[in-house]
Amino acid sequence: MKDLPQVISVYMSRTTGIKEHCARCLRTERWNGSVVLMIVDAAFTSIGLNYFTAVVPRVMKFKEELVDCGKVKDL
Repeated sequence: MKDLPQVISVYMSRTTGIKEHCARCLRTERWNGSVVLMIVDAAFTSIGLNYFTAVVPRVMKFKEELVDCGKVKDL
């Protein structure tokens, strides 16, 4: 059986743009740098919701209802 780095390498070779996507996340460039929104995004994404039909709308709703009005300011 292949070791983990080899398995990951095989899957990574089939993706396009994943390294840039990960780099943008690590540089906090998603959701205008809001760590709170990135965590909400990650929470919804981690349970398998469709990103564009479920995650993005819910994060935007969270932002409008809780962040924009100041109820949630930071972690």
